[in-house]
Amino acid sequence: MSTRGASRKGQERSEAILEAAERLLVDEGHAALSLRGVAQRAGIRLGNLQYYFATREELVRALLARVLERATARLEERVGAAGDSAGALDKALEFLLEDQKHPASYRLLYDLWALAAREPAIAAELRVFYAHYTDAAAALLARAAPGLSRAEARVRAELLVSLLEGLSLFRSGTVGAPDSRVEAGLRRFVSWLRDTP
Repeated sequence: MSTRGASRKGQERSEAILEAAERLLVDEGHAALSLRGVAQRAGIRLGNLQYYFATREELVRALLARVLERATARLEERVGAAGDSAGALDKALEFLLEDQKHPASYRLLYDLWALAAREPAIAAELRVFYAHYTDAAAALLARAAPGLSRAEARVRAELLVSLLEGLSLFRSGTVGAPDSRVEAGLRRFVSWLRDTP
């Protein structure tokens, strides 16, 4: 996130801009994401927005950091309530499966994927986002299966993240519908990831 506007008021304005950008993406899609569109949605002048985020890429970088921070906080809250390492992995999976059903969550990521497919700077930011996501998944797998090497936990985490992201297309209703059998299969796969040496 930009270091401009570090005062409380500046932080509030940055948050309002990021909220406007997120709502714009969710409501209207990636084609509508412009600095001018975000400024209009936030109810500020374009010049004021550019004081905080000079470019669209800078805005998207901050938006991804915000999304990751919020998701991490909610995930840590769930995982912290689990009694053991295997329970922590199960709670994380439960959280991610619930999140896939919320239009604000999946639409935001779908539109960010679309932007990343055409814009290298945004693709780079999305890679950073997914690196953090995969690191968190690897840490949970390593806690649940301490016998896994760090490298193997990372490989399995990449498989899990890939599967979850692909399943979001089906479970969100975009190209399929939530199915309890698929969820049960995913849970078996996660057990395999955790239990197979």
